[in-house]
Amino acid sequence: MKQKAVSMLLVAALAASVLAGCGNGAKSAGKDAKPPAGDRAEDGKAQTGAEESGSAEESTDAAGENGQEDGADISQLTFGHGNWKIDMSYDYSGPQYKRFDGLEFTRVVDTGGNDLPEGQTIDDNDRVWNFQLRTGLSPKTLWSASGEAYTQKLNAAIASGEIPDLMMVDMNQYFALVKSGLIADLTEELLEEDHPGIQGLYEMGGNVALEALKVDGRIYGIPKVYMNFDGSPLVWIRQDWMEALNLEEPRTYADLERIAEAFMEADFDGNGKKDTYGIPILASFDASYGGDGNLCDMFLNVGGAAPGIWQKQDDGTVIYGSLMEGAKDTLTMLNDWYRKGIVPSDFATWDSDTIKQIIGEDKAGIALSPWFGCWGTLDTNINLNREARWAAYMLPGAEGEEIRSAAGNPILNVFVVRKDFKDPSVFVYAYDMLVTGYKPDPATGFSESYETSNAYTPMTASTPPAVLTSPMRDVMEKIFTTHEIRTQKELEAYVAQETDGIMTGTEAQFTMMITYGLPVDEAVEAGEKLREVFVGEEDPAVTYGWYLAPKEGIRAIAYSEPTAVSTVFQGTTASMAKYGSFLETF
Repeated sequence: MKQKAVSMLLVAALAASVLAGCGNGAKSAGKDAKPPAGDRAEDGKAQTGAEESGSAEESTDAAGENGQEDGADISQLTFGHGNWKIDMSYDYSGPQYKRFDGLEFTRVVDTGGNDLPEGQTIDDNDRVWNFQLRTGLSPKTLWSASGEAYTQKLNAAIASGEIPDLMMVDMNQYFALVKSGLIADLTEELLEEDHPGIQGLYEMGGNVALEALKVDGRIYGIPKVYMNFDGSPLVWIRQDWMEALNLEEPRTYADLERIAEAFMEADFDGNGKKDTYGIPILASFDASYGGDGNLCDMFLNVGGAAPGIWQKQDDGTVIYGSLMEGAKDTLTMLNDWYRKGIVPSDFATWDSDTIKQIIGEDKAGIALSPWFGCWGTLDTNINLNREARWAAYMLPGAEGEEIRSAAGNPILNVFVVRKDFKDPSVFVYAYDMLVTGYKPDPATGFSESYETSNAYTPMTASTPPAVLTSPMRDVMEKIFTTHEIRTQKELEAYVAQETDGIMTGTEAQFTMMITYGLPVDEAVEAGEKLREVFVGEEDPAVTYGWYLAPKEGIRAIAYSEPTAVSTVFQGTTASMAKYGSFLETF
């Protein structure tokens, strides 16, 4: 696995696509393929678990190099009512592609209040068929519920010890289960066995997800990770204003202060009044918010503190970011800005709509916003003022120090396995395949059941890194500077190559990078005005807004290469105290 520094993990709106799916449980081509579970009533009694189907090891002893029985041809396997075939562009060789034909396991399901298409059930639907095809495993749902009812039933099951073979839990539930001794130890399987997909995924995040699950050095769950750290804001600045005043880009917070003061004196709206705001902010300093006007990154880079969340120190201790000594340095700077009028006197009453209005009406030329802020904070201004031009800059780091950005807790949920399940390793194998292999052929299409809640999926794949995680800077160079990458296919191939196939991107991501990058650049170079370049049926303002995202927002992140500061729980003081008291019992 190629080891590359994680420069920044992108994107909420354009998150990398989850490898969706479930299968029909056909063992192999060349044998009588079994239909979906709903068509197998005549098969008689189904195998009910590891005890009846044999161990996972036994179920795979006869497997060939593709994880199938000798003579199997996976290219002929199909799933679902559409008889869809798997994507044969993947390499299915290797020990990680084991299948466990006929092995059943129990689970519980949060339906999310969503209904499956007519004729499909929780254990008999497109997702389950695809899952069976990939893994050979068959889920059997003990019960299902939605919302608060599901949470209550799950907590009751944990308290009573009556848990299913596999379930997905949050961090608090995970630690409670570890303490109770109800779940299997997966340490060796996750760290020492051959599971390149998930191991590569965790490595891209510095293995912080695995470290967060350790109790006395042991790991009792499979973390479902969210590899995107997109919420931390950049600083967006009116480039046309900077050029009019002959100002240079900010490299320090002192530079940012001077730019703000210059904008406040310039009267760009032409009303003869000193009513231009310096740096609009919100009262929220919470890193878990990370949206428009948020100051978390400023706190991190000025004093090393992340207000509102808990940070693990070098010595292993945990401290609340708001109480860290470095928070005072940022508060001192902000207080100085407040006295100078750079921070609006009434900022405590503002919300995100206030900031949008202020910027939209040319009353401010600086905005703290994520890389996609041009689709929210700046879009009003872009539409109202066709002459406005914006540029994005990474918030400066402390003098002589690297730029830092809050990463938060990378774990969305944790998959845990009942301790006395015959072979807990089957779920590590299954999850690895969900992340890296057995991808349905997109040309065959998907059914409407894919629009339902992911909770219907026996094991949902992690959100893989977005298209521009590790090779982000190189990608930007090859698209925007050297033009070595000129098509979506070239971009996809390059990203797959550089990340050994672990990192993927969606068609939307590739479209944005290429369509709103290279073609727009070429039009401008040919003499067209940027705001007059049409892409598809979009108007100039929309085109410009989308262009700003990859060309300014992503580029600012790529070239500054911020270091993601790992934090612990983004929870309340009470939840953290509960966590601390729990740890003390070990």
